[in-house]
Amino acid sequence: MKGFPDLQATTKVLSDKSRLEILTILMDGKYHNVSELAKKTKIKSHTASYHLKQLCELNWVASYKQGRNVYYHLCSEDIAELLEKLMNISPVKEISSLNESIELEKLKKGRSCYRHLAGKIGVDFFYALVQKGCVKLENNNLELTDIGEQYFESLGMEMNLIKKQQGIFIKPCLDWTEQTFHLGGNLGKAFFRHCEEKNYLILNKENRSVCLTNAGEIFFADLKLS
Repeated sequence: MKGFPDLQATTKVLSDKSRLEILTILMDGKYHNVSELAKKTKIKSHTASYHLKQLCELNWVASYKQGRNVYYHLCSEDIAELLEKLMNISPVKEISSLNESIELEKLKKGRSCYRHLAGKIGVDFFYALVQKGCVKLENNNLELTDIGEQYFESLGMEMNLIKKQQGIFIKPCLDWTEQTFHLGGNLGKAFFRHCEEKNYLILNKENRSVCLTNAGEIFFADLKLS
């Protein structure tokens, strides 16, 4: 019916394996060129360009040109959240190799979900915030308390600037592997950035997994939320 959302256009985009793989890679919140995406999805560059053109036409992906290079990124956090939710309700593929098993375990432990800290590390951090009264979770709505604001400020994060950023300040994001929430919104992205700047974690460019550094192991072992 005219005037209604075209769900068929959406499901058509999601029906292609290569397009889904490209979208999954872009969930790291970074910019990637065609060659990079083609290599990671094991398709030809011209095929990757074709898929990216379709994703751009749907306003799911945007491009940025710098010199001769064109880089692609997700248009919004909403697309990453849609993919994460679809992962939660999708059947699980059978693991057929040791490498796949190792990769999955790395993603389960910690990963980037559109620049949120996801996986067990992210979920454990989120529920530490809840238990210490830094955030209040009610009916799937999330609110930062005065205690929480003081905590993030104690880390050196500029809360006033984060609050002024365009988009949602704070929200729970349903975690694909843990089946519960991690910290989302602009505050979630700012915390992930903080962890990178403090060298608490290192992002794996191949699969979105993160590994903690020695400093990160100490930080997350002793969250200092009290």
